[in-house]
Amino acid sequence: MFNLDEKHLEAAKKIALDNRKKKRCDECYDRGWIGVSEQNLLVLCTRCVDMDAAMEDWKKYVGEHEELKEHFSELFEEAPAEAVEGEDHPAQQDYEHKKSHPVGKMAYTPGPKRTGRAKKI
Repeated sequence: MFNLDEKHLEAAKKIALDNRKKKRCDECYDRGWIGVSEQNLLVLCTRCVDMDAAMEDWKKYVGEHEELKEHFSELFEEAPAEAVEGEDHPAQQDYEHKKSHPVGKMAYTPGPKRTGRAKKI
């Protein structure tokens, strides 16, 4: 099983700290990361870290180090292009255009709202 070296973990902590959006965070205690996984990988705080920017910085870091490229090769794979949508069945199109109705809507009852143990008169 792959285990990330300490020098790469320190670089990941620096990347997390550099890409923080908020000054104060109670979830990660202002570090930018919550913890470390079993593989010694950093778990970033989703509340205060800009995940996209941190991922881009991590991709750049992995690109500079050959020993990490084989383990993080899925980062460099391009996302598959969206499949070209063929003709849909007409019934499917009708279903998509129908208005959704709210479920469990309460009926309006006139008069004052009784809460708790208020007696009826």
